[in-house]
Amino acid sequence: MSLLHIGEEGWIVSHLQYLNEMYKRVRTNESGFCALGFNKMIFEINSQYLRQNQIAQTVQETQNSATMHGRKKRKRSQQLPQKDLEEVDHVKRAFGAMMSAARGKGLFCRNNFLDNNELARLASMKFYQDTYSLKNENLYGSNDTDDAIVTEVHDKKYVFPTKCTFYCYDVRDIEKKMELSNQYDFILLDPPWWNKSIRRKKTKCAEASYKMMYNEELVKIPIRKLLHSNGIVAVWCTNSSNHLNSIFNEIFPSWGITYRAKWYWLKVTQAGGTICNFNSAPGKQPYELLILGSAKGSEKDKVDIPDGKLMISIPSAVHSHKPPLTGANKIIKEYLPDEPKCLEIFARYLLPGWTSWGLEILKFQHLSLYEILDECRNGESNVDSIGSENECKEQP
Repeated sequence: MSLLHIGEEGWIVSHLQYLNEMYKRVRTNESGFCALGFNKMIFEINSQYLRQNQIAQTVQETQNSATMHGRKKRKRSQQLPQKDLEEVDHVKRAFGAMMSAARGKGLFCRNNFLDNNELARLASMKFYQDTYSLKNENLYGSNDTDDAIVTEVHDKKYVFPTKCTFYCYDVRDIEKKMELSNQYDFILLDPPWWNKSIRRKKTKCAEASYKMMYNEELVKIPIRKLLHSNGIVAVWCTNSSNHLNSIFNEIFPSWGITYRAKWYWLKVTQAGGTICNFNSAPGKQPYELLILGSAKGSEKDKVDIPDGKLMISIPSAVHSHKPPLTGANKIIKEYLPDEPKCLEIFARYLLPGWTSWGLEILKFQHLSLYEILDECRNGESNVDSIGSENECKEQP
């Protein structure tokens, strides 16, 4: 079960287990059914993350500390505003309580092997290199069957979860390609926020970069036309005050959404430590944010969506590979109908029963990322072809 722990403060999730559960029964063209496992090396996070230049800088600073003592320029001391310090303190306390309960259940008992996540780094770099040339834009398709399936797209093999639909288009085309009839109960977005780090990657490592969008462009997405009158919207966000202010003051109001809650995704190592230290000054934190809202005037305004919840998981080494919120994890389930219609915009991988929109939605579906865990089981089914049941069409 990928939902490892439920507590008053939140949830502990195994993203890797979720992916493996999704594909424990996969129908193939060649030989019936098999079970697939996602490349576990991508989740081999055994220590706090340091970039190679940070390691070199740390060594250099240590070597120079004696000779530079007293002469090194001091950076101006900065402290977070009081409300932000209180927020960090809340997350730290909730995290401590959850990890104490988790260790009592035998979770995160692995000993650290500190190599700065070398295996995960190598696996993620191979992923970037293998998928950089995959161009699947202007493509849509679906798997309408009750089985996960393997099929070909542009002469490459991909695995598709059950009952999924996908659109590989630019988000600016969403009004042209998708029905706008207030049909979705839950809409999740992981926007490609504009940031300096990704801009630097574009010049140093094009494979690891992606197309970014300005906040002004996000406002134009027709969320209110897609969302059911009692629907919920959730937006993944960095800790950037600019992006947060834009959500609260521009994006949500333009979409007709009322802010409801802020949740925190805590990223931890396999031994349960945070992937970086909590910071009391402006800088990196070991968490990202999930901002939740509901349609203005909806019945959801009367439903208590709790604030300050934590989701804890070992992160993928690949940028923006977020943990799931529905399905086997059921994190958001109690706030949705029994069989919700769910849409993810800027999706990076497909989910069972969901509609997914984005330019990169097939990259994590590429069969090279999976290994056969269980060979085909004879007698369950005899399937010669899945082409007629999986629709995948290219448009100009």
